[in-house]
Amino acid sequence: MTETSCRLDPVTSPSDWRRYHTLRRDNLWTARGRTGYDENHPDDRRANHHPLLLISGNESVGVVRLDDRRDGTGIVRLVAIAPDRRGRGLGRSLGAEVEAKARGLGIHTLFVNAAQDAVGFYEAMDWERFGWDAAELVGDAADCVQMRKLLPR
Repeated sequence: MTETSCRLDPVTSPSDWRRYHTLRRDNLWTARGRTGYDENHPDDRRANHHPLLLISGNESVGVVRLDDRRDGTGIVRLVAIAPDRRGRGLGRSLGAEVEAKARGLGIHTLFVNAAQDAVGFYEAMDWERFGWDAAELVGDAADCVQMRKLLPR
């Protein structure tokens, strides 16, 4: 089953932040056996960072943060889709929505540190393997694959 009517909303209210952190923590930390999730990490609140919820109907079904580097490039971070909603096209919807948001910010190139098990997904969405900042590949991101996507103008 494919879900088609989705939107990407900014995280603003306390309930948005709870849903955002729950989806990220459960899917990117707990499910992967990681600990130390920080709901108060300063990167989530930086002026040029955009925490976003993917909404389908009235439900939060995914998360992403778009970091605007203010040089025409942006970084897609911490992408997660609720496990019970995977396989329905939501990842593609999230990708399209985050690209539209990026273009609206004047971003022409996106970067991502893709988890090994997500590389095929990104490649299917026209991302290419591209080393963009080796200093990013530390800690939990040490085994990630760096990729980029050039956005059509």
